[in-house]
Amino acid sequence: MSDETVLSCSGMTKRFGAVTALDGVDFTLKRGEVRALLGKNGAGKSTLVNLISGSLSPDQGEITLSGEKVQWTGPREAQSGGIAVVHQEFSLVPGLTVAENITMGRWPRQFGFVRAGLLRRRAERALGMLGVDIPLFVEVGKLSLAEQQVVEIAKALVDDPKVLILDEPTSALNNTEVTALLKLVRRLAQTGMAVIYVSHRMKEIPLVADSLTVLRDGRHVATAAVSSLSSAQVAELISGDLEVNLEWTHRDRREAPVVLRIDDLTVPHRLHGVSLALHEGEVLGIAGLLGSGRTELLESVFGLHREAVGTVEVFGKAVDGRFPRKMLDMGVALTSEDRKGAGIVPMLGVGENLMMTARGRILPPFWLRPLTELRLMAAAIASLSIRASSPDQEIGTLSGGNQQKGVIGRALTAKMRILLLDEPTRGVDLQAKAQIYRLIRELADDGVSSIFVSSELEEIAEVCDRVLILRDGHVREELIGPEATAERILALAMRQENEHD
Repeated sequence: MSDETVLSCSGMTKRFGAVTALDGVDFTLKRGEVRALLGKNGAGKSTLVNLISGSLSPDQGEITLSGEKVQWTGPREAQSGGIAVVHQEFSLVPGLTVAENITMGRWPRQFGFVRAGLLRRRAERALGMLGVDIPLFVEVGKLSLAEQQVVEIAKALVDDPKVLILDEPTSALNNTEVTALLKLVRRLAQTGMAVIYVSHRMKEIPLVADSLTVLRDGRHVATAAVSSLSSAQVAELISGDLEVNLEWTHRDRREAPVVLRIDDLTVPHRLHGVSLALHEGEVLGIAGLLGSGRTELLESVFGLHREAVGTVEVFGKAVDGRFPRKMLDMGVALTSEDRKGAGIVPMLGVGENLMMTARGRILPPFWLRPLTELRLMAAAIASLSIRASSPDQEIGTLSGGNQQKGVIGRALTAKMRILLLDEPTRGVDLQAKAQIYRLIRELADDGVSSIFVSSELEEIAEVCDRVLILRDGHVREELIGPEATAERILALAMRQENEHD
């Protein structure tokens, strides 16, 4: 890391109506530095990133890049100027090749035809900067999530950026893939590229970052070398006086009535004869490595895989011809791991997103009830601590954690009794995680049952009453209460079928 300042932000301020999202924040970044940008959801991280990358214009403040003051008119100008962003949600086109995705929007042409050789060389160069070898002419949709993440980063490197912003780049990766990605980030820093690394996974920060900046409530709290602070000190800076450690008693609910029963559920090449029972007021964890069939299990129960065969019973009644509307009518809701693609309608208000499932289920059909809906919206926003200026604020403008609360809140507003939760805390900070954990447990106390899928084994161990281990599309083991430690879950998830205890 050199002493040359690449990026300098001074007095950055941004307001959305009555909400001040960023309040006079200063931020500097040196060549070859990896800076972790930390804070709770709603702390201002996304706003600062959007100002730096040209997606938003500041109400006050200025940005200097390599010694020159800049005023971006939009993301494309910022990209041309040397700022590249890799967002948490992929922007890849599954049907295009790796090379076509990496150079998307920059395909070299001559006489109206794409110059395939030059396109290939540009893609090779971008992957070469990362030191990885991915076939250029394979469709991106056929790659693993980890490989897709690498392609997403390579896409950002085509224009030789001075500053690379990575927003939750490891949220969909397993531990081995995370380690490999962190090495790629350090490799880029060694070439002199400056990196802003946004993450809620505190264990990654000492492994990848030189320094960290903490924002809270739109204000700058601290900037320090990573080596100068302990994890506890960083957590305290992020959370302020908030206590995020929660304790509760895991309960054995196997004697309670069965609310959801699955028998011999099979999806070709994905799930093989899965059977399980979910009991009233139970939080049932599904643990497994990526590709084990976790998401396919939830989606099949909800009716999203038409090729699925097997029996599903809800409250003792067999469900014939499963499809999402029928499952919703029976009180079963799915929260997708793809928050922006399948969880929210970004251009609609927070309140409208909360009410979408409730209409026709708990409200009279055919007629809108504006006052009743406003009361329900306000109650949901307050109970979930969603930080929004009003129910009309577009949910897509909120932080990831507040968006996720909105996804869960839609099911709660509609009074669902069975929740299929797929990665419900992905990209969510410590405070929002604590709130979601507490919410799930409080709902269980009220008799709401949940199936909880997560890549973070620690939270499965913390939140769930019982855990099923899924390997290669089969349910292999069951852990009850205190047996379900993160270490035990990981060992069983990685166990080979020819191994024995």
